[in-house]
Amino acid sequence: MLCPAIAELPKPPANKTGWPWTEGSERLPNVMPGGKPWPKISVVTPHLNQRPFIEETIRSILLQGYPDIEHFVIDGGSTDGSLDLIEQYSPWVKCVVEKGEGQSAALNRGFRVATGELIGWQNSDDFYAPGSFREAALAAAQHPACEIFNGMVRGFQGQDSRPPWIFENCNEFSQEKLLKEVCVMNQSMFLRRKVFERGVFLRDDLHFAMDQEFFWRLSLEGFRYHMVPSMIGYYRQHENAKSTSYSVRADLEPYTILRGLCRDRRLDRGLRLRAREQLRSRFLRAFFNARRTVIKKLAIELILPI
Repeated sequence: MLCPAIAELPKPPANKTGWPWTEGSERLPNVMPGGKPWPKISVVTPHLNQRPFIEETIRSILLQGYPDIEHFVIDGGSTDGSLDLIEQYSPWVKCVVEKGEGQSAALNRGFRVATGELIGWQNSDDFYAPGSFREAALAAAQHPACEIFNGMVRGFQGQDSRPPWIFENCNEFSQEKLLKEVCVMNQSMFLRRKVFERGVFLRDDLHFAMDQEFFWRLSLEGFRYHMVPSMIGYYRQHENAKSTSYSVRADLEPYTILRGLCRDRRLDRGLRLRAREQLRSRFLRAFFNARRTVIKKLAIELILPI
């Protein structure tokens, strides 16, 4: 599907201007420099009750000016009216409602039906910068030996996506870096379809650290990363985001990942030892956070009137 022109889309809210509301990317020619067709790009968006943000995500995909795209929204049973909003974009967006599925299962469902040569994952409260699809396609053509293309991610708070940013993440991938920090992020990443054809998907049982486990597994399976600094995605922090609320599970999932790395012979022995050190500190942190949560709940019960 050819990206629509901005005039073809529903009118944006009166208080929304700039990208991707009243401005779009320059429409690309039908073929790449050199005469080859642009590779088809698919984007999968897991969604649940994110009406304030999902339209910005959709428009940032549809207004890339790219010649061949498809966009899947996998909805978990939203009740906030966002499905009506998504329906306004139905000529260009395929929305599938699957109640009860977690984010990982929803993404995997989308990855299995995506037909693009390059496949992206964009959350329903995040969005792409203009020209990102063009940069991804050019990088894929210039680096045929690589399967994963990651770019810059800029973090912001709430509705204001203007600088100064909370953070800017733009790193060359390495296992050493990933062991220390979140060095790559899905908000600016595209993968070749061969990744999924090889059967590498997210773990359905993970809900907080599924992205980092997935990035580890891609590397351990031998897939190669390439950094594209000019490809930009935006990560939104807000009070309803899953990453802003504490959960014991959010601490335990990285512990599960580290435990697997300690035993994975595909990983260098020195990195396995460092993973073991982090495993110990993670375990203690998870234990004390869980204990603090339990104590807080007990204290509330003690002071409440009977």
